[in-house]
Amino acid sequence: MSVQVLNAYERRARLVPGVLAIVPLIVLFAVLGLRQIPAVSYALGILAVAGVGPVLIVGAVRNFGKAVERRLWKSWDGPPTTVWLRLNARTKSAAQRESWRKAVEAISGVCLLSLEAERQDVAGANDAIERATERVRKKTRDKEKFELLFFENRNYGYERNIYGVRWAARGISLFSGFTLVGYMAWGAPLVDRPQISATNLVGLALCLGCLFSWFILPSKKRVKDAADRYANELLHAALTLQEEAEAPDRNTSAAS
Repeated sequence: MSVQVLNAYERRARLVPGVLAIVPLIVLFAVLGLRQIPAVSYALGILAVAGVGPVLIVGAVRNFGKAVERRLWKSWDGPPTTVWLRLNARTKSAAQRESWRKAVEAISGVCLLSLEAERQDVAGANDAIERATERVRKKTRDKEKFELLFFENRNYGYERNIYGVRWAARGISLFSGFTLVGYMAWGAPLVDRPQISATNLVGLALCLGCLFSWFILPSKKRVKDAADRYANELLHAALTLQEEAEAPDRNTSAAS
């Protein structure tokens, strides 16, 4: 698999966070001149041509993202769509929640539990909501028809994965920075290179800049905001599908 055959979601939500995480390693390779070593150059060329690099990055980022997602959902008391459709959860608009529930039930064919049933079987209520919303997702795969939903899903995946790889990215930045400091202090003199040079200083600054960014940018709030926007679009997509399904019946009734 090469970068060209990765779909738009994978490129934005998985590949980009992975590449950002390894930027310090790329800087380190450039400063140390490792690409000039034939064996390293050949190995990197093979990885690029075979598409192994993107596959490894996308797979690793996905695993990091899914792992942190499970922890986040637990802290949120469930995925936003599940929380918003529960009858025993707080809501800004009971009328909006009721319209969402009716749409999700109509489109998915899954009957959601009543308030009393929810209180008696919380796990069963959550399972019914999750099965129903999953069926709605499968009916909203058309990227052109549900363009904004696809955009919000991709944005959520990006924010979640950025947050998921943050510790690995911080470790890579620290490793690269310390390696450059060690190279400047002891390695450069051994190969007759200047210890302090523009290349070395710029490389070190980039590594420190990446480290700083990975402590500042990823946050639970950014992930939660992205998740809420996606949930909102998904539930409104269910309303759209419900309206489309009911339109022929209204037209038939009007004609008769």
